[in-house]
Amino acid sequence: MKTNKTWKAVTACLFIALNLTFVGCSNDDDSTDDGDSNQDVSYLVGAAVDDEGYYFTTDNITSGSLSIQGNGAEGWATISVTVDGYLYIVNNTEGLTEKFELTENGPVKVDAISNAVLAPGAFFRYIQATDSGDLFLSSSPEKESGQMPYGIIDLDTFEATGHGYIDFPEVNGKVNLWANGLVSNGKIYFGSLYGEPSWANLEENLITVAFDYPSITSPKVLESPASAGMTAGYRTNGTFATETGDLYQYNITSSLWYGNEEVADKPSVFVKIANGDYDDSYILDVSAHFGEPVTIWNAWYAENGIAYANVVRAVDVPEWGDLSQNTGTLVEIDLYNETITELNLPKAPFVNIFTLDCVENGNFYIPVSIAGGEANIYEINIDGGANGFTKGAKLDGSNVYVDVLQKVN
Repeated sequence: MKTNKTWKAVTACLFIALNLTFVGCSNDDDSTDDGDSNQDVSYLVGAAVDDEGYYFTTDNITSGSLSIQGNGAEGWATISVTVDGYLYIVNNTEGLTEKFELTENGPVKVDAISNAVLAPGAFFRYIQATDSGDLFLSSSPEKESGQMPYGIIDLDTFEATGHGYIDFPEVNGKVNLWANGLVSNGKIYFGSLYGEPSWANLEENLITVAFDYPSITSPKVLESPASAGMTAGYRTNGTFATETGDLYQYNITSSLWYGNEEVADKPSVFVKIANGDYDDSYILDVSAHFGEPVTIWNAWYAENGIAYANVVRAVDVPEWGDLSQNTGTLVEIDLYNETITELNLPKAPFVNIFTLDCVENGNFYIPVSIAGGEANIYEINIDGGANGFTKGAKLDGSNVYVDVLQKVN
């Protein structure tokens, strides 16, 4: 349905009114050192309650309950990242990228930069902390021009060091419709979707476009025949790096995304990029495991080759709104050994979780917000099997939706 694409492109925050943002975990023990206000902070939690956003700090998500309303600061932390005790939020409403210090009394705003300095009039959809010591902000290519707005902010100075618009090369006469980049070893790899501007005649291969970083020069088109569809990801980045230095990537094939059936029969897969190009010898076929059409709507990397994916059966989501029902299955993906394990967690609408980056002592933490039911944080033992998890802190109220979980330190 074409209206779906329009809805996604201009109202990414609609779900925020129903969501709870969850940011933060630290591998450090609590400390009583009064000289460091971040030492007692393990987590930053944000939430939407009655169409109002809140985010606050806490030191416990594994037991008890978390009261959301009236705590911390008002606002949204959906498009955000945490680095060394600071939270960086893209505030598209105010046209700012904001920097907050995370303290035991909540986040404290310490700086901001105008997004108009980066790309005038741009709406930024994605933010990441790169391995080059900066923040990279971007969005999908603009429909009319085909250019993608971006900005680079130095973490030490909190000043813009690169900005503007990126021109992507055409592929077989088609343009890049959606992109999200990952910086790795002096390159930025943009998972992409190529087709006609109307989102018809989609490319039949998986496509990534690599540039030198931070100069954003020397574009190189990478193509894989493993499947088709979008490699940029939706809420999450479709590409992530592992400890080996290789990149792994999943694709989105659902007709709900494209408004047509062109790639709906293509398999949902994980593929690998090694030494700057696709490794055609590696294909982890998730559709084959399920034996029916499925779509990977989100995936998050944990550690040691283990990722977690939100897999939705096509038969369960005839309409877009069904993605926000209890249709998601959490799956553990062993990328190195190429195995797939369905976890016996309750089904939930995992599709709107933007970021999960919380790993401690061999555990991965994820919110499970059951539509019409309970919402809890779950502690999952990495590579612990289908039942290797424990229910953690309860979130007050029904239908509270967690959408971000990141490390504080």
